[in-house]
Amino acid sequence: MSVPILVISDIHGNLEALEAVLKKTTGQYGKIWVVGDIFGYGPDPIICFDLLRSLDAVMVAGNHDKAAAGIVDVAHFNHEAQAALHLHRELLDDERKAMLASLPTVLIQQSITLVHGNLVNPIWGYVLTASDAGRTLAAATTFLTLVGHTHLPALWAYESDFGARAKSIHYGKEVHYTGNSHLANPGSVGQPRDMDLSACYMILNPERKTMVFGRCPWPFAPFRKKMRTRGYPESLIRRLTPGN
Repeated sequence: MSVPILVISDIHGNLEALEAVLKKTTGQYGKIWVVGDIFGYGPDPIICFDLLRSLDAVMVAGNHDKAAAGIVDVAHFNHEAQAALHLHRELLDDERKAMLASLPTVLIQQSITLVHGNLVNPIWGYVLTASDAGRTLAAATTFLTLVGHTHLPALWAYESDFGARAKSIHYGKEVHYTGNSHLANPGSVGQPRDMDLSACYMILNPERKTMVFGRCPWPFAPFRKKMRTRGYPESLIRRLTPGN
């Protein structure tokens, strides 16, 4: 019998947000799946990585993870992301670097596909439109595909006449993903980009074929203080400051 799964993505070194999600969902899941980008932007990527490893989380790599591990050139990122990635590379010892570098870009668990970007371009590709979702669903070999990267919660259902159709997100409400194949994005834990700074997550029940999207607040002040103390770009701090 399968157990419920906490699905998270795009943590980006935000320990405060990650801990808030774990506290909020205590008792609701038996496994953790991470759909990429533990590293990038935030001040605590190592602690986040170690915490997830201690919880036996299943992880796939995102573009920031591959860059932090030295597999992807930081020149592909904007200047503020580059600055954070250089700091993160300095934090990684050889053992953690090897672990990070070994994370797969695509993984199938319990007949569900995990990929950070999309199945056409696993670490860089976005799923933002119906055509993006349709291409990934057409390439999928499983009934459900989980993605991240956009920092936006989303749910798409494959329909032969339309390719893919977006479905509304209702936080805290159980959604069945039966019928046609589906694609879901839990949204970002540490860097939400939909005008709501609360951390995003999803509780998935593969046996019942249900998912519940969720959000929770997290403490901004200690995060901002660490960012400034450790020399991260001010623009990254402002991005996660309420009112900006």
